[in-house]
Amino acid sequence: MENKDSKSKKGTDYKNSGDKAIDKFCSLMIERMKSMKASDWRQGWTNGKGTMLGMPQNLSGRNYSGTNSFFLQMDTAMNAYRTPVYMTFMQAQKENIRIKKGAQSMPVIYWDLNIKDERGKRVAESDYKQMSRGEQAKCEVRPFLRAFSVFNVDQTNLEEVNKEKYDAIVDRFKGPQLRDTQGMYENRALDRMFERQEWICRVQNDRIVDGAYYSPARDMVIIPMKEQFNIGKNAEEIFKDGMEYYSSALHEMTHSTGTANRLNRDKGAKFGDAKYAKEELVAELTAAMVGNTLGFDKRILNNNAAYMDGWINALREEPKFIVSVMADVNKASKMILEKIDEQKIALGERPILSSNMSKVDLQANIAKQEWQQPHDIALSAKFDKASIYKRMDGGYAVRATFEGQDLGMKPISKITGIRYEMMPTGELKDQMLHDTVARKFAGEVREIREQKQQNKESNGLKL
Repeated sequence: MENKDSKSKKGTDYKNSGDKAIDKFCSLMIERMKSMKASDWRQGWTNGKGTMLGMPQNLSGRNYSGTNSFFLQMDTAMNAYRTPVYMTFMQAQKENIRIKKGAQSMPVIYWDLNIKDERGKRVAESDYKQMSRGEQAKCEVRPFLRAFSVFNVDQTNLEEVNKEKYDAIVDRFKGPQLRDTQGMYENRALDRMFERQEWICRVQNDRIVDGAYYSPARDMVIIPMKEQFNIGKNAEEIFKDGMEYYSSALHEMTHSTGTANRLNRDKGAKFGDAKYAKEELVAELTAAMVGNTLGFDKRILNNNAAYMDGWINALREEPKFIVSVMADVNKASKMILEKIDEQKIALGERPILSSNMSKVDLQANIAKQEWQQPHDIALSAKFDKASIYKRMDGGYAVRATFEGQDLGMKPISKITGIRYEMMPTGELKDQMLHDTVARKFAGEVREIREQKQQNKESNGLKL
């Protein structure tokens, strides 16, 4: 007997993989909100304890972005995984590792295109890109969400079959540890940003005030002095008090990104209205996402606890509400992380965003252990004459030069080549080219760097 609640693919209630992913994200969000409420707000969005930092990545080290990053952070926390590294079933097979029986996957969403010509016939994206502008103008192009499934590395047997590799992955995400019995958690990048006033607006943190807020009229973020957050009864609590200081700052910094001359978010006219509530959710989730990336959690503000039931109801009534919210979260978090990376690079630290690895001057950091992995070194390298091209046999290859040396040609997978061809010209395509080159020529880059360093040391010994 047919289930009356089910529909065929032609039915109005049919949901594609993207819609199902959004439903799962909403369910996860509602579950987390209920858990936070039940804990009397002692739990945060991602339940971070300062023991793990970094953005979720795939097995090759590429960061997941935006919405995917946040919900993979949440999934990692709620399941107590040791590291936010995920992979597809096919990637697991390629690595000769097995997904554990009964493991529940997480969706990863991306935008795809549904293209039809003037006769209503489906057109492949690769064919569409080969059309003239006039032919393209006659086509109907509709973006839609799609999804694929990923599993956390702790849902595999990697630790059993290759413990050395598993431990190396876990080590990449070790967060700040409790250093002394008196101190509060410190974040050098944010401290430097505040001291040098290098956020997008002024940050006042040197006066005793009752609470944190953003003043649109003055275009200023006001946060209490760090000492005002030091209320813990023991060393661990005091350490985490420092995390709350930065969390509050990140929340108000998010508000400052939404002005008309920046990201231009409609924040609502007064406390309690729907747009105001949405803006608060954007600020909460952005602070949580950025904080978790830095190694700490964002507990919900007391003022925003009143919005919790409204947020839950909005998600239940219209799951795609989360798409609108996360679109704003993605933009705000990227703006904040870009500014944080500026500070981290200035401090000689590893940037968070993989796209910023190429901005690092590795020569000054070549001796540091954190830069010794070939993949890290290659990602920070600046390549010349890089290209992905189609070979005569139908396969694809990549070539580039580095510091004046021709790296030669190496084959890449056909699917990588096709995906690159299909991508529109812009930053994402350039980033894909750079990362593909970096992965293929990691060993060569390291050899050139090491040889250059050896030559420099040898010349220094000459009298």
